[in-house]
Amino acid sequence: MKNYKEFDWHRFRAYSVFDEFLKAVIIDKKSYTTNHKQKLELDEAFEEIHSCFVEGYDESKKDFTSKIVDQFSNASVNSKIVFANVEFLWAMPVGNISRDTKRSYAMRWFDGSEVVSGEQYFFSSGPDAIAMPGQWYLLNKYWELIALLSVLSRLSSEEGIVDVASAKKRVAELSYSAIYAGTAKEGRFSVERVCGVHSALLHLSDPSRYESIISENHKQQITKVFEHIIADRPDIICREEKIRLIRARLYEKYGDEGDPDYKYRWFFYLDQVRSLWNDKKGATQQLIASIEDEIHIEQLAQDFSEDEGEKEETKGYLIKRSARLSSEAKKRDKFSCRACNFSFKKKIVHVHHLDPLSERKHPKRTTIEDLVTLCPNCHYIAHFWLRKSNKYKDLGELLRKLQ
Repeated sequence: MKNYKEFDWHRFRAYSVFDEFLKAVIIDKKSYTTNHKQKLELDEAFEEIHSCFVEGYDESKKDFTSKIVDQFSNASVNSKIVFANVEFLWAMPVGNISRDTKRSYAMRWFDGSEVVSGEQYFFSSGPDAIAMPGQWYLLNKYWELIALLSVLSRLSSEEGIVDVASAKKRVAELSYSAIYAGTAKEGRFSVERVCGVHSALLHLSDPSRYESIISENHKQQITKVFEHIIADRPDIICREEKIRLIRARLYEKYGDEGDPDYKYRWFFYLDQVRSLWNDKKGATQQLIASIEDEIHIEQLAQDFSEDEGEKEETKGYLIKRSARLSSEAKKRDKFSCRACNFSFKKKIVHVHHLDPLSERKHPKRTTIEDLVTLCPNCHYIAHFWLRKSNKYKDLGELLRKLQ
């Protein structure tokens, strides 16, 4: 896998625009999306935005823009500029909000000559964005903006934010705390719902550490389905670190589908990876998907020597296993399932490793005593029980349980 630190993230506009935005709005106190030259009074703006947007919350069924125009009808130009910039930042990194829509936020109050234009500011789909979020991010806009206001208002009021690097570090800390410590529910802009913008800010602030996964559900599904990949690291509590380690251990097993940059930036959204975890919502579905992945890895293993577990580069990577040992195990067990005795014309039988190949971090010599033949059903169930206890690495214990 490429070295994150050597990857040029700023080749893609979302990352450079994020830096430019922080430099303009937070450091220099200037508008990024409009041509106004005045210095922004951020504290005053956030106070007035709280009055208009939070205390003046509009529960009607009018469209969002109509509500904003009404709520900010008596607001200062300073507050309108700041709110337009905040709304732009929410939309900026995603690919399924159009250029015109991103620019339209400032156009509510300012004419075309007052609003910046150009592809360098406003872009939509393609590699310049970081995500194509689902309906939750788009329909949850009010709370997403509240979450963003919470982060930015705290950031603007703190000392020690002197450059883009210090601003990004603090944005990451505030966003992480909002997700995992519940601090989003504190302060002037308290958030009542899970917000994808926190994950977007994490990634934009430190893309080499945090994945470009905006959806909370996606993070949950990925960690559940692939938990067997990192079963040897119970010391890792942070979900973001778990996802990074899962990525590192899976990365070489899957190809780039013709675009190495895409694989590097959105690994979990490769077709062949996403199909393993996506829409696995319940605990049972996630467990089955996890076991399917484990068995899939073993069944794809390439025939080689008794030193099993070594990786060989193809388009991705495949684990090596011994063809001779597998054949001998099948002959020894008469091509039958040792648990249920199923047999069919010397076919439809798997060779199960009592010490699973998927758990091996380094090649290890295998003997025929380490293998047992099982039908596909019993093979799945064997891996299920192995998730419950390592005692099922013992052949006798395993067969007694399966029988």
